[in-house]
Amino acid sequence: MIFKFLLTVSLLLILFIPACTDQGNPLTPAAPAATEVKFSSDISPLLASKGCVGCHGSNGGLNVGTVASLLTGGNHGPAIVAGKADSSNLVLKLKGTPFGSRMPQGGPYLTAAEIKLFEDWINAGAKNN
Repeated sequence: MIFKFLLTVSLLLILFIPACTDQGNPLTPAAPAATEVKFSSDISPLLASKGCVGCHGSNGGLNVGTVASLLTGGNHGPAIVAGKADSSNLVLKLKGTPFGSRMPQGGPYLTAAEIKLFEDWINAGAKNN
């Protein structure tokens, strides 16, 4: 009798334990949130260090000095479209597509990681932060 009981319990455990799924360790900390890209500490210093402000400062045409001026743009329309890096003229020019010369003109060009900062900032809403 006890043998049948133990056999039944063993079979039930064999059948149902593999169906359990791992729910993760509740003591394991969550992955850190992605760092927010900021205009004041990430984007603006890149624009200055790469010489963009020298040509696209306050001398008419495109001004890259403020978020507002990037949203307003220049002769080719808005330089950035908040939330849409792929259709923002600034990103297209940094990558060398589709019109005119790649920027900054004559290089050195921004690295893929630096361009990604612009894309992340724009896709996150191009906040004035």
